[in-house]
Amino acid sequence: MEMKSKYYLMLSLKYHGGYKCFGEYYLGSDSKRANEIFAGLKGKSLAYEDRPLNIDMIIITNDVPETAKTVACNLDEFASNCKYIAKEIFRMNNLELS
Repeated sequence: MEMKSKYYLMLSLKYHGGYKCFGEYYLGSDSKRANEIFAGLKGKSLAYEDRPLNIDMIIITNDVPETAKTVACNLDEFASNCKYIAKEIFRMNNLELS
């Protein structure tokens, strides 16, 4: 039996000991749609000292989580990304009836 993967965006903040998760968004099990949403995020693909917030795409398959991609953000980019993610999740759940 083939297990479907689940896609999440994990929000984390840099502090003196590393990064700490403080929230997540569930994107569903559609790989294409999850990747499209991630591609729309603002920020850099590598961690930078001046970008203390990370958004990681987490893929869970067979109950095993894996970090697939990361975008590092400053506070303004992070705020814009949260607004964008909320809008896309609303669209997925309320406007796209398939």
